[in-house]
Amino acid sequence: MLWSGVLLFVLFYRDYMDMNLTLFAWCASAIFMVGYLDDMKSLAPTVRLILHLIASTVALLPLYRSGSLPVWGWLVASLWTASMISAYNMIDGMNGLVLSIFAVSSCIFLFAFKNVFWAFGIGITLGILPWNYPRARTFLGDGGSTLLGFTHACLLLYCLFWSDVLDKSFVPFCVFLALAGGIPFLDMSLAIIRRTAKGVSPFYPDKEHIHHRLIRRGLPTLFVLGIMSSLHAILVLLGLKIF
Repeated sequence: MLWSGVLLFVLFYRDYMDMNLTLFAWCASAIFMVGYLDDMKSLAPTVRLILHLIASTVALLPLYRSGSLPVWGWLVASLWTASMISAYNMIDGMNGLVLSIFAVSSCIFLFAFKNVFWAFGIGITLGILPWNYPRARTFLGDGGSTLLGFTHACLLLYCLFWSDVLDKSFVPFCVFLALAGGIPFLDMSLAIIRRTAKGVSPFYPDKEHIHHRLIRRGLPTLFVLGIMSSLHAILVLLGLKIF
């Protein structure tokens, strides 16, 4: 549903957008298909990561070719976009969490950039949310969660650079990306550090994500969703405010 919705939006609203989303749609389709294949037949983590990085690099090519991003910025942004794909996938361990976080991101970006795509993002995620929370009658799967992570990262970069509002020096750019990744990026970073310290693969799953720890403390799932969404909003807003 998410994938078909994104494609239909790009098809019918491309003439009303101030950006060309054709390449984004092709790369988003590739990301979704990789996730779908991983759901059907588990792919090696390195294979997924390489495919995600290729799609991210291609999707951001217009920013480099237009001069909006220098070579180093293009490479850093591509790595960040690929990491956000994995981050959204990693955090998809609780009903409604990924959809809520993407809806919060869309609300913030709609207010910041006045781009109609983010209104669509709010609508489609909130439309699916009742089917995914509190009792999951449908699941995002790897295809859905990775698609949302890619959309969050790629379209945010499109909006920023076509608005020409971001400091493009190295350190501020990297700090901005870390903050703009919000809770998914923070949670993934903590997971990589935690697993590496234990001597296991960063791709090895565990039950130590932020939402797992909050749930083990006995907090209601609705309260956990509220905490995670609020922290995510704070991080993203801080990134936009500072940079």
